[in-house]
Amino acid sequence: MNFNNLFSNKKFLVVLFSFLLILGGLAFYSLYAGLFLIFSLLVFGILSLFWKEKELRIAALSALVLLSLINVGLNGMKFGIDFSGGTRIPVILEHSVDEETMNELVDIIKKRSSVLGLSEVRVRAVGDMEIDVEIPSSNEEQIAFIEDVLSHQGVYQGITDGKVAIQGDDILPGTIKAVPSPYLGSSADWGVSFSVTTEGAKHFAETVKGKANYPLYMYLDRPSDAIIIISREDFTAKSPSTSSIDDLIDAAEDALVLEDKTINLYFIDELEDIPSAKTNKTLAIVSEDYSQDLKQSLESLGYTVREYPAEEIQPSFINVTYGFPPLEKWEAVGLLSAPYLNEGITDGSIHTNYQISGRAEGTGTEKYNNIEENEKRIISVLKGGALPVKISIESRTILPASLGSEFLRLSLIGIGSALVVISILIGLRYRKIKIILPIVIISISELIILLSILGSFTIDLAAMAGIIAAIGVGVDAQIVITDELLKKDIKSHEVKMDNAFQIIKTNVIVAIVAMVPLLFSGLVEVIGFAISTILGSLLGYLLSRPAYAAIVENILEE
Repeated sequence: MNFNNLFSNKKFLVVLFSFLLILGGLAFYSLYAGLFLIFSLLVFGILSLFWKEKELRIAALSALVLLSLINVGLNGMKFGIDFSGGTRIPVILEHSVDEETMNELVDIIKKRSSVLGLSEVRVRAVGDMEIDVEIPSSNEEQIAFIEDVLSHQGVYQGITDGKVAIQGDDILPGTIKAVPSPYLGSSADWGVSFSVTTEGAKHFAETVKGKANYPLYMYLDRPSDAIIIISREDFTAKSPSTSSIDDLIDAAEDALVLEDKTINLYFIDELEDIPSAKTNKTLAIVSEDYSQDLKQSLESLGYTVREYPAEEIQPSFINVTYGFPPLEKWEAVGLLSAPYLNEGITDGSIHTNYQISGRAEGTGTEKYNNIEENEKRIISVLKGGALPVKISIESRTILPASLGSEFLRLSLIGIGSALVVISILIGLRYRKIKIILPIVIISISELIILLSILGSFTIDLAAMAGIIAAIGVGVDAQIVITDELLKKDIKSHEVKMDNAFQIIKTNVIVAIVAMVPLLFSGLVEVIGFAISTILGSLLGYLLSRPAYAAIVENILEE
């Protein structure tokens, strides 16, 4: 192989430019390190697959190995509960449930809690009134996200003119996705689109017919039996300066109307007007900053007091062309956004595709993070579905690692032992050190890349098993290549390589097809194994096998 003119090769400059671009992504956007590495695997792999120059194939694999090592150095690796311990979040049910309902709850919470299937989450029932959710303690951000997601029961409603136009049961789970910013209107920072069933679409068309320019109030977990008590200062804190308080009250009361489940609004100076609670489950929603005397007064009237931070108790109003300023967002009552219905969907025609959108607070990075958090929370809840029983989240507890650092050490020893055994077997088969070394080097390269990619998310037992399996499959493919090249027949090396890669391609397709059902099975315990196997297969076919073929073909030609 000739490396002398490599830097003058335009194709090599493409590899170098891609390397530097992805390196910048790893350095400045560490949160997406795993996605950057997967992207680089595909980019370098596709280039390696189509380029015939041996030096470029080796350079492409070397670039990915170097990126993987840099990622581990910059961002470290995340390990699952078995390796690093975890945090247990107890979920307490409102009342005891039967086995079927408990299984349904466990399944929904698993789907809500698992982030892309790449972060280990354990969900298990404890008796008939408790579910424990266990996650790696190393990821504080994920813990906070899961607590937020679990705190919502997941009941979605779209309300207009005091009637439910659309609800969660109408939504098709497989259609829920974030809307790219270019497709959002000027009044929205984030959006989530979804499709609904035919029956849901018909009901929506009938409910909104003739209501052009009416707001559609998008609620998630709207209280069914509640009142809200607020100070006039908090009520007007997020309103246009030109709006009168009477217009704001009209807008708020319009949003809170729902047939027999209207949420009544009271100001703190109107306490004498508050009636006794209908039942002991009727909520009185207040700010946590309000006086204890107020809360005790409400409890004496039979209400269950629910407190919210001041930021969430304050409604957000915006100025629009139509009528008074609408209530756009009110977290304390579950209001996410209030887009206006345009004429195109209020003429009675049936549409199946819809979008939830809203604004995000802050500027720069803070705003970007809020946009991402809103999208991720809404998607997670809508995909997970509504919980059949109301729940409450108890205080976290720290879990010690069941096997901890010792188990991680033994796992790495196991991988090392596997590489040693492979080397011995390859040595006995070929008895040539110049063939043994490339196989071992390529296997170590695959190990580094897979550990770095999966370690950017979470490496659990299932993922570790997949990595070991991927290395074994990789060695098998390298043996296929070597055996083909060692055949003593009149075929050219090019024909022999084509034969070898036909076998390898078939094995890769079979492996990926076999893993796809596990990947989309919803069984989060095995998704890590499926993903590591698929990534290992793609890595081998696109990068490591071509690089090994380039090395060994050159060796055997000497």
